Amino acid sequence: MAVRLRGCLCLITGASSGIGRAMALRFAEEGADLVLTARREEALREVADAARQRAPGSRIFVLPADLRQPEAIEHLACWVHESAGAVDVLVNNAGIGYFAPASQIELERIEELWHVNVRAPILLTRAILPSMIQRQRGTLLYVASLAGKYGVKGGSVYAATKFALRGFAESLFQEVRQYNIRVIVLCPGSTATAFSGPMASGPGRERILQAEDVAEVAVQAVLLPPTATVSEIELRPTNPQ
Repeated sequence: MAVRLRGCLCLITGASSGIGRAMALRFAEEGADLVLTARREEALREVADAARQRAPGSRIFVLPADLRQPEAIEHLACWVHESAGAVDVLVNNAGIGYFAPASQIELERIEELWHVNVRAPILLTRAILPSMIQRQRGTLLYVASLAGKYGVKGGSVYAATKFALRGFAESLFQEVRQYNIRVIVLCPGSTATAFSGPMASGPGRERILQAEDVAEVAVQAVLLPPTATVSEIELRPTNPQ
């Protein structure tokens, strides 16, 4: 396999499991240097070990962080700049999902959804972006959801956060393209991860999207020539029935 991201530093949030883990391993296969972050340090280190096996010459960093806390995001960004270097690809993948009717969802859940799914990627982007602008290059990738384009019964607040993330990314694209910075929004449908609950382990699991499918699309989008970008990708299972 060709190593096409050698020397490229990728910061991936939510890298301890699911889509984030699959992205870490796939980017490693392309030779990228990685900074992996999530709340669970032990799981992150397992991912890092697996990534090193796929990319023996790459630098792999692990820094646990709770993205619900603004100060943790600031610390993460400072640590990356000082210890790993300038970020070439920022993958805002971390996300949570709570599902309940709008009349029943608890305030604590609403706030946590907003803090993780919207505020965290905005704050991390704000921290990483100046370096990209200075260097006149970079890629910002946001993992949204088809729920960020189409309403979900029983998932109104979750959908609202993903709609908001898309709105931020679309507006950001207009701001930063003049600096040769690409903004990519990835909207996967049902994916066989723990996030999907029973769907991930029940009958038909093999017919819905796999985390590796989403990771492959992300890598291919990043590998486009620097003069080209895809601003948004809808990814669906071919035949989930």
